[in-house]
Amino acid sequence: MVAARDDPIGLLLAVALGVAGLAVRPPAQAQALTAQVRDESTQQEVIITGTRQADAALTAKVMTVLQDDPYVFAGHISVVTENGTVTLQGIALDPSDLRRALMLARRVAGRWRVVNKIELIPEDLDAD
Repeated sequence: MVAARDDPIGLLLAVALGVAGLAVRPPAQAQALTAQVRDESTQQEVIITGTRQADAALTAKVMTVLQDDPYVFAGHISVVTENGTVTLQGIALDPSDLRRALMLARRVAGRWRVVNKIELIPEDLDAD
C-alpha cells in the first residue's frame, strides 16, 4: 500500500480536493469571512491627527511659558501650532534668548516637534 504523500497523483488529488473544498463554502461562513475582512479594512483606515483644540492649547501653553520667563524677551516671538508641530517665528536679539526660547518650547511641547524660524539679529549692529 502506497501512502498519499509518497504517491504524486494521490498528493495532487488531495490538494485539488482541498482547494475545491475551500471554494465551495457554505454561504454563512463566506458572509462571516467577508464581514471580518470589511471590519479589518475599516480599522486600518482610521487615522488620528491633532485637533484644532489641542493645537490651540499647546500654542497657549508655549506662549505663557515664554512670556513668564524672565530671561526671554518674548515680545518679538510668535508661536504657531499646526497638527502638533510647534513653530517659533520672529526675531531674537541675543543668542541666549534664542536658545532659551527653544528649550522652553521643547519642554512644553514634549513629544511634539518644535521648528525654529527665529531669526537672530544682534543688537550691536549699527543701523547706519
